[in-house]
Amino acid sequence: MRLNREEMAELIEGLEGRILITTHKNPDGDAVGSSLAWYNFLKKLDKDVTVIYRDRIPYFFDFLPGVYDVKVLQEIKDKFDWVIITDVSDPKRTGFDAIPAEKSIVIDHHVTAEPFTDYSIVEPEISSTCELSYYLMKLINADFIDISVALPIYTGIYTDTGSFSYSNTSPETFEVAAELVRKGVNPYFVMSNIFERNRLNKFKLLELVLRTLSFALGGKVAHITLFRSFLEETGAYPEESEGFINYPRSIAGVEVAVFFKEIEKGSWKVSLRSKGKVDVASVAKRLGGGGHRMAAGFEAEGELTEIKERLFKELEVALEDAYYEGLSQKGNPKEM
Repeated sequence: MRLNREEMAELIEGLEGRILITTHKNPDGDAVGSSLAWYNFLKKLDKDVTVIYRDRIPYFFDFLPGVYDVKVLQEIKDKFDWVIITDVSDPKRTGFDAIPAEKSIVIDHHVTAEPFTDYSIVEPEISSTCELSYYLMKLINADFIDISVALPIYTGIYTDTGSFSYSNTSPETFEVAAELVRKGVNPYFVMSNIFERNRLNKFKLLELVLRTLSFALGGKVAHITLFRSFLEETGAYPEESEGFINYPRSIAGVEVAVFFKEIEKGSWKVSLRSKGKVDVASVAKRLGGGGHRMAAGFEAEGELTEIKERLFKELEVALEDAYYEGLSQKGNPKEM
């Protein structure tokens, strides 16, 4: 059942029993920020709440309040009355085969979201799940949004908007950020923790990944690859590849950047970034994934050459669609 903000706030405020909070595997800033913010907020409402992830939290989020309360498990065995799933609406994206909860809630902002839970709120036009969570919390009790709640929310907004530079950054996003700063968040503290604690291993990994840079579809698509052997060779963590996709995306003439990450032999995570003309969310959805118009992804099994072939065929169609969309809107095609 889809709920509006007021209905969802009322539902969450009235939750009783054991509450589980989880998010997607390989958690990013919005996933960590939203789940920890709800954990800290619900504790202030005297709720019995637990946070469980499938994968460990990247080390550069270790400054967030409540981070050391998160349990990292391969399987959830305890039973819960409610589960709140943030920043994801596809059950397989949590990484768990099953979540033992009587009732379920999704809070998300992905345009491709098709919630599977009993209750959900999805606002694709909003910057992040953290921003949406902030609005819901204000409806419940704004006084409970102290630094332990504000800091994770700000961090999630900051990372999901590309430091307030992506197209999903609205005037309202800046207003929320300002309110969070007034509640004690130090923007430099957040930035320095995320971006100024890089290990040398990260740069060794970047060097190997950039050596794989290749182009497709007349130079409109640039792609890079991270093999598992690169992690072993450099001693880098998988999460230290965050942001690598921005390098191929920044190349003049490139419309779509692709990052192939080898999860394990025969298993791949594929990230897509668009400069705006190509809707990569629709491409990812056709391949079993989802996301936003300019940032999306999917997972695939098989040989990398076959995965590339399927993806590039979809991207070729998407580039043609963008060309003719420009033609119909302006009377002449977009420069592709």
